[in-house]
Amino acid sequence: MTDRPDKPSGEAGAPTPLDPAGTIDDPGLLLASQTGPSATALSLTYRQLVWRRLRRNTLGMIGLVAVTLLVLISVFADFLSPYDPQARGASENIYNPPQVIRFVRPDEGFSLRPFVHPTISGFDNETFEVTQEEDRSRVCPIRFFAEGWEYRFLGMTFDTHLFQVAEGCEVNLLGTDNLGRDIFSRMLKGSQPTLLMAVLVVTFIVTIGSFLGVLSGYVGGRVDMVIQRVAEFALSLPDLPLYLAVAAILPRTTDPVTSFLLVAGILSALRWAQLAREVRSKTLSIKTIDYIQAAESLGATRLRITAVHILPNVITHVIIITSIMIPTIILVESFLSFLGLGIKPPLVSWGSMLNAAQNFQTIGSYPWVLSPVVMILIAVLAFNALGDGLRDAMDPYSDVK
Repeated sequence: MTDRPDKPSGEAGAPTPLDPAGTIDDPGLLLASQTGPSATALSLTYRQLVWRRLRRNTLGMIGLVAVTLLVLISVFADFLSPYDPQARGASENIYNPPQVIRFVRPDEGFSLRPFVHPTISGFDNETFEVTQEEDRSRVCPIRFFAEGWEYRFLGMTFDTHLFQVAEGCEVNLLGTDNLGRDIFSRMLKGSQPTLLMAVLVVTFIVTIGSFLGVLSGYVGGRVDMVIQRVAEFALSLPDLPLYLAVAAILPRTTDPVTSFLLVAGILSALRWAQLAREVRSKTLSIKTIDYIQAAESLGATRLRITAVHILPNVITHVIIITSIMIPTIILVESFLSFLGLGIKPPLVSWGSMLNAAQNFQTIGSYPWVLSPVVMILIAVLAFNALGDGLRDAMDPYSDVK
């Protein structure tokens, strides 16, 4: 018998990286062996790989959905709110307990239209406390897409809301506060200043911190020394004493918008330095890579090297830090507003709503005033879950399945 002649590389049966023994004679089978999961993963772009990993991360997707819902609630807060968050209620509506949406009427049985029973006030002669009970003899049907208080959206005036009740009835899903204001409406409206504060502060921190970090790490020399000394000074400033000092200096008649911007500026000025130092350290490691030195030897400008080569390599770290920093700013703003140093009336935030719950007697008698705590927890957990998911999805060493 004659030996089988070797086949040239590239023909069926020739040794290939996927078939080192050259045992596949059918070109179709060889093509199929090159189109498995690994080949598909290698053909995806970096963004597609990140999205693929994020989709398979259950916790990260839960965080993404929760963050999306929070943003939608903040944008359409006025439409979702049945009452004006600033409108005070009647004296008999002070500290009304949360109402339960029902579907079973006492006289007619199950009803497709949801309803609530109005609340009536009473007095306990033994404890000398005001009591709140449902009036089961009255039914207040809930109407969807009904007219209510007027609000402005995108420069236009609207009066349509997701749900309302008939005139003469009240629907307080989370009860009312010490002024008879609907807590549910105020909590929805409070998401706007709280999330806006977090977005503004994080945007400033990311912009300044990333720019100064890349500049310090890539240019080096005196520029690096000056930027790092300023960053160390910013990191050495104590947060709470500075807040208290600014609150003492500001007059009580300060405009709420001015106070909002001042708090945002203080938070930004104190927290950009940490990101700048992290970006600087990554820039120092990146600028020694061969392709950066090759670009410099070919005459590429510093601006082009920074924009084309360095920023794309640090942006993933910046995105992860952004998703983790937002819940931190939410907690800090809520804490300051709880102390009366943050957002001031007539603006409403989750922290300023908790300012009315400083009395332990109030919390014990009317625990529903702590409802904003639930929104703070949801927001913090959602952004943290999204940040963890993005960190795993953007890891270049993670296993692609």
